[in-house]
Amino acid sequence: MKNKISYKMVENPSSPLPKGFLAELPRIFEEQGAIIYQKRNKIKLFELNGHKISVKEYGVPPLLNRFLYSVGLRTPKAKRTYENAAKILERGFCTPRQYGYILVYKNGWLAESFSAGEFIENVQSVEDAHHDEELQQAFAHYTADLHARGLMHRDYILNNILYVHDDKGYKFILIDINRFVFRNKPIRGFLQYVNLMQPFSNHTELQKFVSDYAKFAQAPSSLCRRVTFCRKWRTRYSELKHLLKKIPGIRSFYEYHCK
Repeated sequence: MKNKISYKMVENPSSPLPKGFLAELPRIFEEQGAIIYQKRNKIKLFELNGHKISVKEYGVPPLLNRFLYSVGLRTPKAKRTYENAAKILERGFCTPRQYGYILVYKNGWLAESFSAGEFIENVQSVEDAHHDEELQQAFAHYTADLHARGLMHRDYILNNILYVHDDKGYKFILIDINRFVFRNKPIRGFLQYVNLMQPFSNHTELQKFVSDYAKFAQAPSSLCRRVTFCRKWRTRYSELKHLLKKIPGIRSFYEYHCK
């Protein structure tokens, strides 16, 4: 039986992409472009009409998520990235501009998805220099600004925050933004605690980060204790999950239905 293939595509009107590039991505992605990242997802660099374009191919999701994406109960990651980037930029924070995305469906099921956006050069990951005290303080201040404006990156790990340092100070750039929270009020309470415990695995660095954040956010002195409490229970949950995955059948169930 021949597969019935359909597409959903959106392109930013101000995009520098050549005409037809998005539509051709599913066909040319494997053969063209230079790989700059490859794990579950793959990112390639394309140089087109004098512009450097970052193109991300999203890995095929687990069965349950694939079903939810296909029937419209969840928004595909490529579409979320495109929409979230516009919202982040609109609120005055930095992330690579997104030029468009394309979703490929086979027999009604999401099979492939790609997003194309701005490639930002001469940047570093916060992970590469997070021991620098000045950078740590600037990052804490930046996080307090994000939360004050109602923004929260759900995957707030150091590899997902890039930065540039010059005479004007630090400029931070958010990437991998498909999981994001936008509110019309500051991020506070449980969401705030969970988000603050994500960037640093080292307990001493985490306490320093939260302490600096509390100063900039004018948060209560109890904030550090609350974040530490959430981290402790998160660690116990992760340990339990690790043990459960050793039980025959549990690992495959988790990989298909929970990731």
